[in-house]
Amino acid sequence: MVIRMKASLAEEEVSIVKESLRRELALSEAKVNLISEEIEGFEKRYEMSSEEFVDKFERGDLGDDQDYFEWWGLVRGLKKIEEQIGKIKVVLSY
Repeated sequence: MVIRMKASLAEEEVSIVKESLRRELALSEAKVNLISEEIEGFEKRYEMSSEEFVDKFERGDLGDDQDYFEWWGLVRGLKKIEEQIGKIKVVLSY
């Protein structure tokens, strides 16, 4: 069961929350850039896209090299950060 609460915030409070979210958005976008660069390094080193890599890795076709676990973690982390960015943008659009 999901309980939704409606809160009434004063204009000043909304401004503070939005400014905090804008800072978080900037930090998250910087993380995306850094993680994307790392992922590109793996894609070049192993000559395959991250999509192809994740598919093969999750099927167990690549083995258990430490690089593969790091790459997989970066791809998963990037996806989560991008989802968070989307949610932040939705909130800031109000």
